Amino acid sequence: MKKFMIIAAIGAVTAGCQTAVPQSVADTQRPPSKALRATIVTAARDFVLDPYSIRDAEISNVVLFNAQARIEAVCVKANAKNGYGGYSGRQATSVSLRDGIILGATTNDVRCLDPRLGYHPFKELENLKNL
Repeated sequence: MKKFMIIAAIGAVTAGCQTAVPQSVADTQRPPSKALRATIVTAARDFVLDPYSIRDAEISNVVLFNAQARIEAVCVKANAKNGYGGYSGRQATSVSLRDGIILGATTNDVRCLDPRLGYHPFKELENLKNL
């Protein structure tokens, strides 16, 4: 019984010593840097079917996705032409990054629809049509 009481007392004392942990990934938001924006624009040239048709582009704030693995994520919403030459509607794509290097992307990721996620106009991506 004494062991249980000592363990309970230690648990109660250390419970107040926890560091603040964000309640959600939305709490770790920060605006995307110019370098990150440039990295996404370069990747779009290689991975979007018709990158010169991109319009209505927005980029989200950067969020910490996995602290231990140092993985961050950013969402890009944009409308571009599909294989039939017509616009497919705005698609939300999440991009995973580590140290500014793209690890992968997921199209139509529902996490990009989180209303707590802040978005910014992404004119650099739309300006590909001017090249």
